[in-house]
This record gives sequence, structure tokens and C-alpha cells, in this order.
Amino acid sequence: MLLALVAVVGLFLLVAVGDWVLPDAAPLGDWADIVLALVTILAILFGGLFAATKFELFRDFEPHLNVSHVIHHRGVGDSYVHLDVTVALQNSSRVKVDLQEGFLVLQSISPTTDEAIERVYEEAFAGEYIQDFSWAVLEEEFREWREDELTIEPGEIHREVLEFIISREVHTIQVYTFYYNLKSSDKTTGWSMATVYDIMD
Repeated sequence: MLLALVAVVGLFLLVAVGDWVLPDAAPLGDWADIVLALVTILAILFGGLFAATKFELFRDFEPHLNVSHVIHHRGVGDSYVHLDVTVALQNSSRVKVDLQEGFLVLQSISPTTDEAIERVYEEAFAGEYIQDFSWAVLEEEFREWREDELTIEPGEIHREVLEFIISREVHTIQVYTFYYNLKSSDKTTGWSMATVYDIMD
């Protein structure tokens, strides 16, 4: 952009000097006008291209995490199941992500009560955001980090491993996680993931 502006200013000066030194040299002025018009058009096109991509370029420098769950289970005696939940937080942006806090909610989808199912459908059809999904909560885990305590660099993956013991009567669970980054200019960004998992014998 700076180069185009310098070229435009240079052509203006060239035309002015040419008209002053050689007032009868009309072809020189005509060529300069043509070149000046071409450079102006190129500058406008370049400016439009920059304006069109500016927001996309800035978006690349917004923090972003890809959240995924890996769940395993095994029986413990005749009455319990041991759950192993690994939450992977992959920084897919070009800037670091400083996490502030996060939480995991383990819920029972099956079996559940008729009241819970009815509440899910009522809230879903009402168009409301169901943060807890209205299922019965089995376990909750909260995490909180001091500033600069947990920083995920671009391309890195941070894993949180959690373990639970639940009743063997539970057949289907849902793991819901939500993580917040550090507050910046009174703005907090969060990333969530919900995974449904069937427990088979």
C-alpha cells in the first residue's frame, strides 16, 4: 500500500516537472496520465482486497480451542463402574490461550426420570439454552488456574484426566465440559463440548 502511494506521488511530481520543463510535450503528459490511472486502479483494488481479508486475518489471531473427550470404562465388582475421562484441549489458533477456569459435569441420561425428560423437551421447544441439559447430575469437577498458570501455546494440546466411580445401573452418560480463557477488556471466551457415552457390559 505504501509503495502504491509513493508511486502515485512520484507520478504527480513527474507530470508537474514535465509540464513545467516541456510544456509542448503533450505525449509525455498523456502517458503519465495513463500510468497514473493504472496505478490508481491498482491501489484501489489492493485496498479493497486488504479490506476484504482484514477481518479474516484478525480472526486468525483470536484464541480458539478444539475440545474433545476420550472415555473408557471398566467394571468394579458387581455394583460399580470406573470411568476414565480424558479432555483434550487443542489450541488451533495462532495465539496462546490462557485458561482461567473450567468445569466438567457427568450426567445420567439412562436411566432417568420422566420429569427430567419432560423438562428437557419443554426447554428445548421453548428455544432456551439448556446449560445443564436437565439430566440428572452424577458428578461435577471444577478447575481454576491463576494467571499464567495454564497457557496453551499454538498447536499444543493440554489434557485433563478425570476418574469417576458410578453405579452399574447407569447405562448412558453425558460428559459436558466448558473452559474459559483469561478475561481481556471485560470479555471472556469459552469453549464447550458434550459427549454421550454408552456403558456396555
